[in-house]
Amino acid sequence: MTNVDHRLTENFLAFGDDSEKIIATAMVARDASTERAEVAISVRAEHKHMGVAWELLRHVARFAEASGAKSLESLESRANHEAIELEQEQGFVAIPYEDDPIVVLIRKDLRQG
Repeated sequence: MTNVDHRLTENFLAFGDDSEKIIATAMVARDASTERAEVAISVRAEHKHMGVAWELLRHVARFAEASGAKSLESLESRANHEAIELEQEQGFVAIPYEDDPIVVLIRKDLRQG
């Protein structure tokens, strides 16, 4: 996060109402072809269930699409039902991850809107 090249990776911060406290972060990283992007989002515990992750995911998806990515992906623990449901509500599809049965690949085709 300290050496972002801004061509392949970008980090977004969400601040609280006081504009001083970081309440969430989202990082998007595109592969060398720039057609596939991966997202990771983290929200402070006391700010979960307030729509912060929802809005960050929407923002990152728009950013990735505008940057030329054709798909956006996330690896999730199968036990992280909240994240998987949030992503599915935004059009992501769960795909079995063959390398690790504990995780699932969540993917959205950005060309479908």
